[in-house]
Amino acid sequence: MKEIASFNIGSKHFFENIEGYVQKDNDILVIMDDWKPTSTNVLNLKDKKGNDIFFYKNMCKEDFINDTLQSGVPMRCGKFLVKEFNEYIGFTIDDLKKLDKMFKQMDKKHSYEKHIYECFIKNNCFELEKKQLYECYEIYQNSR
Repeated sequence: MKEIASFNIGSKHFFENIEGYVQKDNDILVIMDDWKPTSTNVLNLKDKKGNDIFFYKNMCKEDFINDTLQSGVPMRCGKFLVKEFNEYIGFTIDDLKKLDKMFKQMDKKHSYEKHIYECFIKNNCFELEKKQLYECYEIYQNSR
């Protein structure tokens, strides 16, 4: 199995350039060219540096969406907030709306992701206005 694409996800992706942001860990999504496990489309592990790495089977956007919906785990929606990942799989704002139910179930710790989702829907693009970014950061800070 070889890596064919890699994306920084999680809070660092959004907040690393904000003064006062303290990085707790790196969350990295890695798409693999060949996939041996048959019972899952994702494997998660921590490397020696403490990075959380999510290895994913190379799938089309519909399979990524369905895999996330079928998991019943709202945290797995976070990858769809990363513009570069979305561009890679051809994911659109209309696709993002399909995950509305899951984003509404986010736990408090990830409520900043729900707000990012809401901003993306409002903006009709995968970008935050500066004010929105700082609102999301405030939610992130208050959920810790």
